[in-house]
Amino acid sequence: MTKIIIFRIAIFVFFISISYLLSANYQDMIGFALVLSVGLIHGANDLLIIKKNSKNTSNFSQFRTFFAYIVVVFIGLIFFYLIPSFALITFILVSIYHFGEQHLEAIPITRKLKSNYRVISIVSHGIILFTIIFMNNIEVVNNVFFSFKINFLSSNTLNLILITGSVVYITTLVINKYLTSFIISEILFFVLFYFLSMSSTLILCFSVYFIFFHSILSIKDQIKYIYGSNNTMSLKKYLLNSMPYFILALIFLILFYKYAEIDNSDLLSIIFTFLAAITFPHVIVIEKMYRSMK
Repeated sequence: MTKIIIFRIAIFVFFISISYLLSANYQDMIGFALVLSVGLIHGANDLLIIKKNSKNTSNFSQFRTFFAYIVVVFIGLIFFYLIPSFALITFILVSIYHFGEQHLEAIPITRKLKSNYRVISIVSHGIILFTIIFMNNIEVVNNVFFSFKINFLSSNTLNLILITGSVVYITTLVINKYLTSFIISEILFFVLFYFLSMSSTLILCFSVYFIFFHSILSIKDQIKYIYGSNNTMSLKKYLLNSMPYFILALIFLILFYKYAEIDNSDLLSIIFTFLAAITFPHVIVIEKMYRSMK
């Protein structure tokens, strides 16, 4: 556990320092680079995970799986076009669960938790995370929400949500013997994340969590599930297999941005729409992966 704490402190100290040294534009560039590299790669092997978890390995079955996956992605895009407010709220709720799940899965002992404790811990963690991001970047967040036809958030509401979520999360850690030893490290994590969210831009803050405390951990679990180990050879296989899907996703994003006649001010909305569309099927795949690992 000590290594995890040292890693967390090192990451936060580094990026908090970066946020004071670099302008907002450079921070956003770093954030986008992280999300569009490691972030995309961590979801590029979903079909391989599905294949590993499936008993039917025929070519037709694999094609049907790929087609169904793409259909879900496009349904997500259609939702954002037709009912953007509902789609964004759904994306946030799904992300709350998905990020919280990955965070707790990094603690092996959580697999002994009762289902109710597990769900409460997962959801409360995700709520704290997003609330901190929102409250310390409230102007930018409200601009994004406005583009999706959602009413503005208020600081008072976010403060209330943060306090409630924190009380619930700490309570689950206190009353469950499997989680008690992680109370200090979890409080330290959120305190450092809070300082990062205050000093950095929304994009950099989100990308630091998304990459270093979600994507990398997810990649590690995926490699172990697919190949049975986390050695260098398995990592190379994982990266090579992810390249076609990673490149395809980037091409789609670039073409969409180029030909959809979107203003640069809407870039953040485009990125979130794109990430949301590929997140919906990814969350389902990862949830099934963790269930099969238990």
